[in-house]
Formats: sequence, structure tokens, C-alpha cells
Amino acid sequence: MGCHFIHFSSDYVYDRGLNRPITETDAVAGVGVYAASKLAGDVAVLRVLPTATIIRTSWVYSSEGHNFVKTMLRLGMERPELRVVFDQVGTPTYARDLADAVIMMLERIHSGQVPLSDAAGVFHYSNEGVCSWYDFARSIFKMTGLNCQLLPIESEEYPTPAQRPAYSVLNKKRFKAVFQLPIRHWEDALYDCLEVLLADAQ
Repeated sequence: MGCHFIHFSSDYVYDRGLNRPITETDAVAGVGVYAASKLAGDVAVLRVLPTATIIRTSWVYSSEGHNFVKTMLRLGMERPELRVVFDQVGTPTYARDLADAVIMMLERIHSGQVPLSDAAGVFHYSNEGVCSWYDFARSIFKMTGLNCQLLPIESEEYPTPAQRPAYSVLNKKRFKAVFQLPIRHWEDALYDCLEVLLADAQ
């Protein structure tokens, strides 16, 4: 149809042995059903349409749907104490920032500022900065003034169906170089999301 195709993927697809910001060319592993299905999607998209853009992102949240931020707010109001994993490190991504980035990407592609060939393949997008899930929860409670005690725990104390990577900080150097777009720090984005949530609650 002549459309530019954008496919969203995940930090889960990478090899679990990395302990520095992950680049688009790092080895993929697809450990577990979720990761394997995401990786299979990436491969299928580029096989059918090599000019497609794949955006791998991480820790996505927003003021809509079910996500970590909304869960922490709910539990923080219901309970005096919460246990949150501290040994998984990554970067939160505000869905509104991701959506805005995609719109600006498309504007640059369609205006000819970014050649279609440069926009093809895998890119990383998340907000800037690094934190653990414990740090993320702590910022949520600090910004909202919730009086809930946080206790750091290890991943083995909180098993999940899809095993999360211990380190999934995404290197965004290629995205910045090709699209020349600014990326906010995750705490600035979180503040904006919380303002929306608190306004909706009033």
C-alpha cells in the first residue's frame, strides 16, 4: 500500500548477559514465550518489509490501562507497606512521549528530512536515565506524597510468568543520530503522567 510501517518491540528480546546499555546490534536471545514471540515478530516484519521501522522500548506506562505506575498508586493507597524488586534495572517509558516521538519521526520521514533507508531497521526508544523498579516506585510515592513504606526485594522473591531481564537499559544513540529528536528524563515524564492521573482522580 506504500505506507511506512512501524512495529513496536521489547527489551525482552536481548541476551540476558549484558550489563551496559544495549545497542540494536547486540545479540538477541528470546528467552521465554513472550520474548520469543516478540523476536519472531521483529524477524517477520523485516522479512516482509525491509524498510519498516522497529522500535524496541521498555517499561511502558501511561495514565490509561494497566501498568506499574497505576498499580503502585492503587497499592500505595491501600497498604501501609510494599515490597518492590530492586535488582532489575532499566528505564521507564511514558507512552505519551513514545507516541509524540513516533509522530515527529513520521513528519521527518514524510518531509524528506530523514531518508526512508535511514529510518529502516531497529531503533531504541525510552526516556533518559536509569533506575530499578524500587527506585521507580519510590519516585512515584515521593511525587504524590503517598505514605507507604517501600521494602527492596530480589527478583527471586517475586516470580513472574515472563522472566524480566536483570539489566535492560537501551542505548538510544541511533535514534538520536537519525531523527535528531530530544528525549526527556524519566522523572520529568513521570511527573507529567502523575499530574494527569491526579487530575482525573479529582
